[in-house]
Parts: sequence; structure tokens; C-alpha cells
Amino acid sequence: MIRNYTPVFIAYNTPQSIPTDCNSIIFINLGTTNAVIENVTLAPSQSFVIDGNNDEYTSATLQINFTGAGQNNLVVVKKIF
Repeated sequence: MIRNYTPVFIAYNTPQSIPTDCNSIIFINLGTTNAVIENVTLAPSQSFVIDGNNDEYTSATLQINFTGAGQNNLVVVKKIF
């Protein structure tokens, strides 16, 4: 069975809690500061992926922060069914 999904793109530049509510999620640090997702630190230009299997869904809330001086820009891409 083919299922339809929607990619959702959101940019964050301040520390906050973000809902996942998706099947998979990608974090891309496009800023000049380090981005921290829970305990995972992404240097500028790094990315981190959490993939879901078929029929999986997460509703976790994740904390994002930024460290260092510069521009904060964390792009989050969610795959939502």
C-alpha cells in the first residue's frame, strides 16, 4: 500500500522544546554556532537523522540549544503521514 506523506521544513534560531510528531526527522545546522539536540552536538554544516520504519511514529519532545557566538540556524525536516 502506498502512503502519502508531507515533508515539513522549520527553521529555529532560539533554544526551545520542539515536538517531533513524525515518522522521521532531520536536523541540519546551517548556522555558525553549535546546535545541541538533547545531548547531540552539531557543528556548523553537520546534520543528524532519526529514521522511522514503516508504520512507526514518534511524539517525543526534544530540547534544542545553541552554544558559542554567531548565528543560530537549525533547520528541521519532518516526514509526516
